[in-house]
Amino acid sequence: MKKENFNHLMGKTRHEIKKELGDGFNFFTDDTWTYQLGRTWIGRRIILALHFKDGNVAGIDLYKTFNRS
Repeated sequence: MKKENFNHLMGKTRHEIKKELGDGFNFFTDDTWTYQLGRTWIGRRIILALHFKDGNVAGIDLYKTFNRS
């Protein structure tokens, strides 16, 4: 998975993201929403983080972690 695969989410509103990716465990008015996309072969979680500014997606991060949060 690459960060470039999610560039189509840039500029979308919270409602559009909710329709496309679902609620997840995100509080609607938070500035950062996270989604767990999967796991690597050694068990690291693949996390997609969407950062909102003025109600639209302004930044996207994709990272891998062993942490639960």
